[in-house]
Amino acid sequence: MELNSNISKLNALTISFIKEKGNELNKKFGLSKEFLTEIVTPIASLIVSESKKKPLKIYISGGQGSGKTTLSYALKIILENCFDVRVANFSIDDLYLPKSERYRLSKKVHPLLKTRGVPGTHEIQLGIDTINSLVSQKNKETRIPMFSKKYDDRLSKSDWPIFYGTPNVIIFEGWCVGAVPFSENFWKGPVNSLEQKYDPDGSWAKWVNRQLSGDYQDLFSLFDISAYIKSKNFKDIYKNRLKQEEEAKKNSINSKLPDRLMSENQVKNFVMHFERITKKMEIYMPKKCDIVIRRDGNEQFSFIKTKIIK
Repeated sequence: MELNSNISKLNALTISFIKEKGNELNKKFGLSKEFLTEIVTPIASLIVSESKKKPLKIYISGGQGSGKTTLSYALKIILENCFDVRVANFSIDDLYLPKSERYRLSKKVHPLLKTRGVPGTHEIQLGIDTINSLVSQKNKETRIPMFSKKYDDRLSKSDWPIFYGTPNVIIFEGWCVGAVPFSENFWKGPVNSLEQKYDPDGSWAKWVNRQLSGDYQDLFSLFDISAYIKSKNFKDIYKNRLKQEEEAKKNSINSKLPDRLMSENQVKNFVMHFERITKKMEIYMPKKCDIVIRRDGNEQFSFIKTKIIK
């Protein structure tokens, strides 16, 4: 089935749902009617056509702040409300190692590993086990891992949400999902001021690359459909991530969260942890993924590539 954003061919129930709930979804979650109609619904239609025989597994990848979580959440809304499809979704962020384990790595391997995000700071086997449990017809319930960015730590298992039965669709998203390791002699020097200051010999970058060549590839190979959100350039990735942080501050004025959120300089420093891998992904991911979506600086989304899935 080929993706198609022609509104005349969209599911009538979907059109009605977007018309009725569009303003509410935009106000509450920032999901515009155009985004739901032109991007989300065509992908949802493809997913439905491919998910009738087995639980379909799709990953959504893209740079920091590119809209992966937004797309994942929007797909869940449309699939569940318009197509009567049961969706289980989680993020590679939910697989972050507990804070104590990252602290141990920062002492044993490299200080930069105290910061969550790069390959090697996730418990990948947990992700594999979760997906295997979801697709198993024998399991009546699956606990979905959950990480709290507010506390920078994984929640206790008793607090994880439970998915009952088997989903029709599993959506998994994350910035490095689908990434492949660099060649053995990739390191030619620091790529930014963070690496220049804290990793001048490349020991951290090389360690991260070795982790990416391990069970990360086993996890990524589980998926049936791959999607990538391509940003205009790396500066836009930084701007998008900064805007994401600013919106989080607005939404948490009356909570204890603001003092845990990042300043502009902290966001810049944070994004630099991912620059080396992200810039390469922006080159090869559009070639390898089934669905590629362009995001420009004005938060406009459009399809670059749509592949017919067999």
